[in-house]
Amino acid sequence: MQNENIVGRLKIVKLRYNSFLVGKNRQVRIWLPESYSKNKMYDTIYMLDGQRIFAPEDGFGEWKVDESISYLEKEIKIKPSIVVGIDNSMDRWEEYLPRFSPYAVDDLGYKSDTTFGFIIDVVIPYIEKNYSVYTSKEHRSFGGSSLGGLMAVEAAINFTDYFSSFYAFSPSFTVYKYGMSEVPCNDKECEGNYKCIARVIKKLNSSAIKNKIKIAFSSGYDDGYEKYCYQNLKKMMNDLYQKGWTKSHLIAYFIDEGHNENQWSEAFYNAYQFINNKKKEG
Repeated sequence: MQNENIVGRLKIVKLRYNSFLVGKNRQVRIWLPESYSKNKMYDTIYMLDGQRIFAPEDGFGEWKVDESISYLEKEIKIKPSIVVGIDNSMDRWEEYLPRFSPYAVDDLGYKSDTTFGFIIDVVIPYIEKNYSVYTSKEHRSFGGSSLGGLMAVEAAINFTDYFSSFYAFSPSFTVYKYGMSEVPCNDKECEGNYKCIARVIKKLNSSAIKNKIKIAFSSGYDDGYEKYCYQNLKKMMNDLYQKGWTKSHLIAYFIDEGHNENQWSEAFYNAYQFINNKKKEG
């Protein structure tokens, strides 16, 4: 499949995973840069919400990942990566919910392990069998936004045997406090469940993880839902830096946008340079 708005080449496949409760044949989008050659080796980025990564197919806008990587290859001379977008399903809330809290979130189940099982056991082997890519964790990244941002944080904690860099945009920690309602309109506290975030920080500060991976966070500034992401992320970054994380391994971009693809598109453009050693300050 080729979308006229895509820069480069996009192939869509369906890969089966019997552990999914819905959509066992899950759609996966594989983007190849214009300069792709079987005679070269490429890094890979595995990203959630594949419908929004390359083109605005579900009405929510797009990250413009293809445009950003193509531009940075030509203008900044950053070697391009192959990007693999995994489409979400009707079970997104649960499939993108890591077990960061000991308590239940509404009536949802913690199914993030199922999603990672699909990516690790099915998607990665398929990509590494069919495309010219490196097969070590040093050359694999993982990314997502909102609930997908939570998944990127979980990958940074629990799946560093498979990935070494992470794009964690607008992670929705508030879900652990407010559930599927996310934020009561009259709430003035403006933060999520920081006990949950403290558990995450403790894991990120382990000797096996701290300054051994790269994480790029982002948040917007608006007065809607994003203010919760912003306040949580500011506190989280301060805590991590105080614990010894360096800015060569950890960065956050605070962007004058809301909880949307405009923010995440700009964040990706900057974070891709950071991950690939062309550092741009947040």
